[in-house]
Amino acid sequence: MATDRIVLTAVSNAFWLWIIIWKMSFLIFHPIEVIQSPATLLYFDGGERGEWIASMVAAVYIYMKAAKFRTCSISWDNILVLYLLAGWMIYQTLYFIIVGRTAWLHGASAVFTAVLLSFHLYSTKSASSPKGSTFAVWFSIGQVILEFWDPDRSIWLLSFSKHQLFFLVVAMVFAGWSWLKEMKQRGDEDG
Repeated sequence: MATDRIVLTAVSNAFWLWIIIWKMSFLIFHPIEVIQSPATLLYFDGGERGEWIASMVAAVYIYMKAAKFRTCSISWDNILVLYLLAGWMIYQTLYFIIVGRTAWLHGASAVFTAVLLSFHLYSTKSASSPKGSTFAVWFSIGQVILEFWDPDRSIWLLSFSKHQLFFLVVAMVFAGWSWLKEMKQRGDEDG
């Protein structure tokens, strides 16, 4: 249980770090406006660029914590995927509620993510449960498929949008990571 507590604390800290960096990134992109009127930090955020910066910093933070404590990677996988799925589901649900009927794709994504999250929570109770990276691959593939039903998606490369390509890369990274870990475990068992 101590490992789970360490992982949960690190992921929670990464979440708050993400929020703070995203919100304060407005200062990086618009320093003059903030100097002239500091209250703008209360009302504005860094937008998509701030989200990317915050995501990279949070990922580096989690990686550094994982390297420092050298805890079981399965705990990190499961908890990270749990946080990411829950965060995505909440975002998609709120977007669907706020925007309304025109955002049916977000509602479908929220339902798909809720189903996958339920399977993830239910399956972690058994000893032979799939790892978090397996759920991340299925989540990414599901997002790619859902995006095909978006009539307004802009095709970027080989009939895929930027979002679809991003999720394809994420699926490949998690599949490759899972494969490498499996090969390493087999090598450790043989040697």
